[in-house]
Amino acid sequence: MSLRAWALVAAALAPRWGSAAEPPPVAGSPTAAPPPGTDGAAAAKAEAAARFQRGLELLRERAWSGALAEFLASRRLYPTWSATTNAAYCLKQLEQLDEALDLFEILLRDFPDTLPARAKEAAQREVVALRERVGTIEIQGAEPGAALSIDGRSRGEYPPLAPLRVAGGRHVVRVYKEGFEPFEAGVTVAGGQTARVAAPLRPLIVAGRLRVTERSGWALDVVVDGNTVGTTPWEGPIAVGEHTVMLRSAQRFGTPPAPVSIRRAQTTSLSLAAEPLDAAIRVTPSPADASVAIDGIFVGRGTWEGRLRPGAHRIELVADGYFGAERQVALDRGGWALVAVALARDPGAPRWRDPPRFTLELGGALALSPTLGGDIAERCGARCSQGLAAGGYGVFHGGYEVDLGTRFGFGLAAGHVRLGQSTRGRSAEIRAVGIAAPNVGEADESIQLRGVLAGAWAGLGFGGRYPVRLRLGAGAVIGSVADARTGTFTTSRGERYGVGPAVQVPSAAWFYLDPEVRVGVRLGERVELSAGVDVLVLVGGAARWDAGQAINAAGDGYGQFDAEALTSPVLFAVLPGIGARYHF
Repeated sequence: MSLRAWALVAAALAPRWGSAAEPPPVAGSPTAAPPPGTDGAAAAKAEAAARFQRGLELLRERAWSGALAEFLASRRLYPTWSATTNAAYCLKQLEQLDEALDLFEILLRDFPDTLPARAKEAAQREVVALRERVGTIEIQGAEPGAALSIDGRSRGEYPPLAPLRVAGGRHVVRVYKEGFEPFEAGVTVAGGQTARVAAPLRPLIVAGRLRVTERSGWALDVVVDGNTVGTTPWEGPIAVGEHTVMLRSAQRFGTPPAPVSIRRAQTTSLSLAAEPLDAAIRVTPSPADASVAIDGIFVGRGTWEGRLRPGAHRIELVADGYFGAERQVALDRGGWALVAVALARDPGAPRWRDPPRFTLELGGALALSPTLGGDIAERCGARCSQGLAAGGYGVFHGGYEVDLGTRFGFGLAAGHVRLGQSTRGRSAEIRAVGIAAPNVGEADESIQLRGVLAGAWAGLGFGGRYPVRLRLGAGAVIGSVADARTGTFTTSRGERYGVGPAVQVPSAAWFYLDPEVRVGVRLGERVELSAGVDVLVLVGGAARWDAGQAINAAGDGYGQFDAEALTSPVLFAVLPGIGARYHF
């Protein structure tokens, strides 16, 4: 049977409230009820039963926060295994996994004789599963006796006497000791792993002093920025700046949070009047480092728990990279509320932008073009055949990229391009020296365009795990166009003869444009593989056949081919390819 099922049937299996069979409170528990037989014990049991039933109603409605508050209140009044089971289940649903694990272990430890066998087995399975999702934080290098807190929850003093367990995820660690600057750091913990935090405290040099008194002279704990620093009347050094102070005691007396401003080398006095604070609240934000304000007063970052006056209160939460949120909560006298707020991520916030970085990218592609153009292509008639121009393209991009909401990059490019095209059976003429009529025939040609390119580029990037990149490159290509000709011709006397190969390699230069689009996949933090397509446009390098080259015309002596454009002045090629990218 699942744990949720046990949570819902706990009322049926639990001992009847007020019956003689009800087990006594856990020995030594700070929440134990008064001794049996007293009026206080009977009243506590009755209120505990009522809160337990309200918790069950909220549990069935899946109102986890409200149900947890009722079950914990029932446990404080009169601990039972059924209230403990339900509270642990609610904590798990609220993703407070470390506290859920603690409570399941308490359940197995404190109720060994009264816990039904099937409920015990279910709880044991939960302990095993939660231990894989809960990690620990090891704080190192702090001052002995320093107060420790994680996500606003006090964890004792340094060095801790037990492992500091937390749910896997992001947490805020605070370390405080009088006379030192407070330490605060965020840490990410993986389930089943230990994260270490070095927390050396620096002596407080730039400071003022704070004097706190309670107007009626009561001795209450003084809490500054979530850390208990002493009892009233209290005076001590405090870092310059804004702070939050409140008084509290174990008897529900205290003060709501109060702001105070500390100035350098000055003593600030704060006199507070304690009052009954008959309501309690716990605020659990996500992300864990969100700032929490209650009724307009900043009370800290991360989880905050404390006592307030009954009535309406305004909870405000803000965090870098998230949209702020506000909640209104009404606290009943004697009540306890849990306010869990998950802030919505602001995708346009600077927090989510990648830091500036250098990029290196190597790409290779197949180069395809319908034709290289020029006079060769234009004079390829009905009996002539011409293949697709094909070749290869390799390029290296180096650049710098910044994140402006959309990633913008720019840099330099260097590479090599090659395109070749063959023509068969093209009508051609050789003009023999001293003979009026040309030698007519057919020529086969192989044209090879080769060049080295160098230029600059700029581009935009979108997306996370599968980025899309748009880039435009421009620059120059320096190279050549080689033409190797063979063929069969007829002399003026009707004799057939063969020619070639006749080869020319005129140099050429082009201006190039290279728009491209790529889709990639990230492999880790720094490496990306991609596939995409470029359109390479070459402008200006119309290489020509040199008519001055002598060709053996058999019986007619020597002749020349006419001067011809080997390529068009504007060429383009489609370049489908792949690439690898590294940034640092």
